[in-house]
Amino acid sequence: MQSSSALSHSQSFHPIFTTTISQTPSPYQACSLNLLYALPPLIFIDPYELANRAVSYSFQHAGPSNLELPVAAFDPSTSNSSLLLTVGREADSEVVVELPLHVRYGPVALSKNAKGFIDTEIPWPKAFYACPASADHELLSSDSPLPIMPPSFTTSFASQTIHLVPPASDAPAFEVVHTPVGNAADVRTVELGTAVVIIVCFLYLLRAMQRTFMRLKSSEQVEKEKVE
Repeated sequence: MQSSSALSHSQSFHPIFTTTISQTPSPYQACSLNLLYALPPLIFIDPYELANRAVSYSFQHAGPSNLELPVAAFDPSTSNSSLLLTVGREADSEVVVELPLHVRYGPVALSKNAKGFIDTEIPWPKAFYACPASADHELLSSDSPLPIMPPSFTTSFASQTIHLVPPASDAPAFEVVHTPVGNAADVRTVELGTAVVIIVCFLYLLRAMQRTFMRLKSSEQVEKEKVE
């Protein structure tokens, strides 16, 4: 019994974190399977999106919930977030959990020679079973301490024993998101380009208004001539 994770679309702003749990042994069928994620400030989840996945799992979230702010608007020391998924599963089957993630706009690079992206490590989730007192503990693995998590999460595991699912032995235990970022050296070019586009659009609209006015005026003149 082990877990493994992988990240797809790692260079986009909407990667998918997929975790696979190998076949659940029979003694654990009475236990709940849980995945605990620690998300860095650059990464966030959309609670409304996860609510649509209630058939697959329920979730608890602790941390920043603003979906629009860039990462620079958060305090780095307090902006990590935690996510707990309780996964629904069928007996004696492999479990595959897909978690849609979203990436905030990263900090602007200050050097002209800086690379145009930043790398962010996302740890693999801690997978564990929480088993009730009624479970046959003689057939279960040895108990483990509850993983560190926000206090609001721990109430779900009162009077339950915890059994960790180890990660694959040859795994790096984290995935990397490659996020494109802006460069402060390009600000003047961007401002100039924006100004030029605005002026061109304004002149186009002005010309369109003038042509419309002339066409209406010409039509009105033709109508007057017909009346006369």
